[in-house]
Parts: sequence; structure tokens; C-alpha cells
Amino acid sequence: MGILARIRSSLSPRARLLDHLAISAGRFETLAMNLKDHAAMCTYTSIRAGLEQLAEAQAEQALVLREILVERGVRPRPAETPVHQGSSNWERLSADLAREVALHRDLNMEIAEWDGVEPKVAERLREFAAKEDENIAVLRDLTLRCDPQALD
Repeated sequence: MGILARIRSSLSPRARLLDHLAISAGRFETLAMNLKDHAAMCTYTSIRAGLEQLAEAQAEQALVLREILVERGVRPRPAETPVHQGSSNWERLSADLAREVALHRDLNMEIAEWDGVEPKVAERLREFAAKEDENIAVLRDLTLRCDPQALD
């Protein structure tokens, strides 16, 4: 066990949850930036417009997490950006969708833990997760419209 792992394990449950939420917030902010960049790269105007709207919605979502953290004296942690963005719209959006689904799954696990520590935060995160469900559905639809194997 390394020194950083020992320090983290000694943190209070609230501090540990804030640490996890800061990481998640940074990842959601990165996802919003990726969606904006991928919208700019998209050659299909209807898909580009959908991605631009989704990028704005995702940026608003990231602000919700930032507000929760700032109220508690914590800042989001910057996430590492993937090296390979993808060579096609489908590949880029598929990677974004996989990231968003993983983030949503992690967030749902955190909500259960926040219930016992700070129920008001858990409730705000539930609202956040409900909006993320909608965003995932939109991104899934846009990704499927880019699928090179899809039939029209």
C-alpha cells in the first residue's frame, strides 16, 4: 500500500466521497468538452446540431457537480484526456457513450454512499443522474445514426 493510498484510506467517509465526486466532476467536464470538439468535427449537420445541444446540456450538468463541490470547499479534478479521439464520427461518439455510461454507473454507486453521509447531496445527485439518463439516450441515438453498419 503506497503512501497516497494510506492517506486516502484514513480520510473520513465524507472526505473520501468528496474526493470521488471531484474526480467524477472532472470527468464530466472533460466529456462536455469532448462532445463540443466532436460536434465541430462532425460532417453531418443534423448530427452536429444534436451534438452541440448535447454538449451544452452536458456542460450544464458538469456545472451542477462543480457547484456541489465548491459549496463544500473542493474543486473538480482535471481528468486525463484520451490520446486517440477516433477516426470517424461513429468511433468518437461510441467512445464518448462508453465514458458517459461508465461515469453514470459510478455516480449511481456514489449516490448510495452519500445517502448515509449527506442526504441533501444524494438528492441533488439523483436529480443529476436522472438528467444523465436523458443525455445518454440522446448520445446513444446520435451514435447509432453514425453507425457505418446501420441500415437506413
